Amino acid sequence: MKFMKSNCLEHSIGSMARVLGVSRSGYYKYLNRHKDRSVAPELTNFLQEKWLKSRKNYGFKRLFQEVKKSNLPYGARKVRKAMKLCKISGKQCKGFTMLLLFFRG
Repeated sequence: MKFMKSNCLEHSIGSMARVLGVSRSGYYKYLNRHKDRSVAPELTNFLQEKWLKSRKNYGFKRLFQEVKKSNLPYGARKVRKAMKLCKISGKQCKGFTMLLLFFRG
């Protein structure tokens, strides 16, 4: 694909695709793909630091609030993706269960 991109002015895309055995649509998909697929190390370091400071209590909502407070330019999806990558999850609080004792008399 890089070869096709560098030689697109000299040869037609169709002929290069035929010779190289790739599809034209695959080449255009390669050209239009999103470049930024990875998570920024700045964000992962920030999330790990805040998560460890909270004694591993903070979950997505609180960590996302911390990101917004710090004016970092990351959205909810990027934060959730970084959390998944770093295996960060908040502690789940246990619900109240009522204990009922029945006595037979």
